[in-house]
Amino acid sequence: MKSKYVFPAIIERNKISSKYTVVFPDLPGCAFEAEDFIQAYYWAGPRLEYHLYRMDKAYEHIPEASDTSGWEIAADAIVVQVAAGLPEYRRMFGPKYARKAIGFPNWLFQLGKKDEPMSAQNIREVLREKLGIDMLLENAHDLSEVFGNEDGSF
Repeated sequence: MKSKYVFPAIIERNKISSKYTVVFPDLPGCAFEAEDFIQAYYWAGPRLEYHLYRMDKAYEHIPEASDTSGWEIAADAIVVQVAAGLPEYRRMFGPKYARKAIGFPNWLFQLGKKDEPMSAQNIREVLREKLGIDMLLENAHDLSEVFGNEDGSF
């Protein structure tokens, strides 16, 4: 599964509304309108990323980008190459927890009360307390302070 894509977009001024229309011919349904050319060009990347993220999440096939050399476009239209990366969207809108199986020795579960063995929730709470995660998150101004990366990732 790719994480970075480049697709051609056609930016064209609508003669009636004077707004700019952005269309990605390779991706049906991926189009929008902007007030001016700068706004159209600026929002092309985020719109493409969002559209590709939705396709990826729905397990839809993401096609290869077309060769634009044979395209016939209007005289006042322009073709631009727009880059999109999916990792940021996956991080923002993907699962909130990493699903990883961790094996614990049986004796660890038996540390609880005799009638009530230690549960996964109890273990999570003990780990958070021992690692000081709650205190760390409370005192951090942003996640970059906790994880050391600008984007707040691990």
